[in-house]
Amino acid sequence: MIKLLYLRLTDSAPLIVAKEKGYFHQVGLEVQLQRETSWATLRDKLIGGKADAAAMLAPMPLTLQQALPNCQEQLISGLILSCNGNAITLSTDLHQRLLHYGAGERQSDIAKSLKVYLRENPKSAPVRLATVYPFSSHALQLRHWLRSADINPDQEIQLVILPPEQMLENLYSGMIDGYCVGEPWNTLAAHKGSGVVITACNTLLPAMPEKVLAVTERWHTANPVSHLALRSALLQACTWLAARENRHEAAGLLAQQQYLDLPEFLLQRSLNDQMLYRQNAEIIANPGWHLFAHSDNDNGRPCEEKAKQLIEMCSSFSETTPANGRNFRSDLYRQTVDFLSVNK
Repeated sequence: MIKLLYLRLTDSAPLIVAKEKGYFHQVGLEVQLQRETSWATLRDKLIGGKADAAAMLAPMPLTLQQALPNCQEQLISGLILSCNGNAITLSTDLHQRLLHYGAGERQSDIAKSLKVYLRENPKSAPVRLATVYPFSSHALQLRHWLRSADINPDQEIQLVILPPEQMLENLYSGMIDGYCVGEPWNTLAAHKGSGVVITACNTLLPAMPEKVLAVTERWHTANPVSHLALRSALLQACTWLAARENRHEAAGLLAQQQYLDLPEFLLQRSLNDQMLYRQNAEIIANPGWHLFAHSDNDNGRPCEEKAKQLIEMCSSFSETTPANGRNFRSDLYRQTVDFLSVNK
């Protein structure tokens, strides 16, 4: 039995599809999916040996020593599960206030309006924006958006960390003024009227690695055959998801109580590249909101070059260890592709 961890997010789809469509069974694996609430808890269970593998934020295996300086474990990835999938959402209240400080509602206009608002209201309560983990694509994307308007994320904004499924409640209660999070928590905020989706992050940093399959180096060394089978099943699930005609069925699988336990029609939105940016607004197209791995393109291949790009972005606000770029294992990905090719 392999215990595989995930969070309550739309891009957990490859794990759920692999379970429900029988891809794990086809490669002789018995897999238990276990839902966690926070990335730190998921990380700690994986490195503590309480789980075998996890769908994890792409920068996490590369920055484990920064997050846990005394940790002797190494996390590796031989498969990028997905790219993109996130958005930046502001509270309806803050969004309305910002409209008085600018001339438009485009993502660049709102960012500039926030800069003016901060300059003209220096004594007001700090604007609190949340991300899901210090070293995450979300943190990188939010910082990128803020810097586009010459806002210093570490001095002019109060950045906080919250688990993804706690974002909406904290936005509604006024504990935070906005967040960068994965779907479906942006669509849900717009649907409920609690927030306005300012931008989908694939428009900021396109095709950015988002979730990876992560295991400890120790587990991989002890279980190379099981690891190959696990990667193979998940790459098949990702390939199935890459076909747009399968996304409707996928939303139905994700919506089940034991998985995301959320309305299917809301999960359909981002899976089908449709963005509801505010309550009762017209749905707009957002091509490529969720990109899943496929053996015919480069999205699923972890490599040192991609790792270095993520590490370099993280190094803009924290010291990082360049050597961790080797934790993205392109050799394991190639082994997976070759295995599936031979076993068609």
